[in-house]
Amino acid sequence: MFEDRTGQWTHGLSRLRAGIAGVGLAVLLAACANVDQQQTPPESQPQPDPSASAAPASDAAASAAQAAASAPVTRVVTKTTYVRVRRGDTLQRIASNHSVSVRDLSAWNRLKPNSRLRAGQSLKIVAKQTITVQAAAPGKAAPANTAQSRAVAAEVARHANSVTLVWPAQGRVIEPFAPGTTRGIEIAGKAGDPVLAAADGKVMYAGTGLNEYGSLIIVQHNKDFLTAYSHNRRLLVKTGDTVHQGQQIAEMGNENNDRVAVLFEVRRDGKPVDPMPYLPTQKS
Repeated sequence: MFEDRTGQWTHGLSRLRAGIAGVGLAVLLAACANVDQQQTPPESQPQPDPSASAAPASDAAASAAQAAASAPVTRVVTKTTYVRVRRGDTLQRIASNHSVSVRDLSAWNRLKPNSRLRAGQSLKIVAKQTITVQAAAPGKAAPANTAQSRAVAAEVARHANSVTLVWPAQGRVIEPFAPGTTRGIEIAGKAGDPVLAAADGKVMYAGTGLNEYGSLIIVQHNKDFLTAYSHNRRLLVKTGDTVHQGQQIAEMGNENNDRVAVLFEVRRDGKPVDPMPYLPTQKS
């Protein structure tokens, strides 16, 4: 359904491995767009009161650090979307529908302004967009006092050659993976059907920051593998949550899609790979 955008998740993974604060935002932006480095300036660090005791000063510093970590962060992103050509569409019509010039649309897709289009063809549209995302506050991410959560955290932190997944939805694959053309597979269903975490991991992003994905969830399973779930009707987890394999994380929908389905992506080292080899064989 969509063409791949090579390398756009790789930057997000490198920032993730560097342990940058607000990593959910970094992964989202690196995964889905090229980020211009424009950010709201951080608030100045409050200075301790010399007359205050050591304990209150520590409490104040901790509160200030938590507030800074959870402050809204603004990014200007270059958003690339892909539209599917329908029968009778022309460059002029598509350019007009998306408020861009025919010249730009032709340049983005390496076409001549008078080129004829074919039904099913995918065209790239590029636009700049400013988004603001609330970063997850430290310590609010997940229940860290259970052995299971600690085990998930350890798995997320390690490198792994592979990952074992379960199907994120019960339905028919209506859009297979095609290298260089699609980012993942689309699994059909009914509005409200459960969308499940394909493996244990940490939610690096849950939100609607980029329109083409609709409601998007990104889960990190280890340092090498991420999965993404798009076009949901409702999200049931938030950035920073620990999730377990088979846990419902969303309800299926058709947000920013022309059909009810979940777009399921597997990324290894930031690059899209076919999810099918990582999934169990479906029963006929």
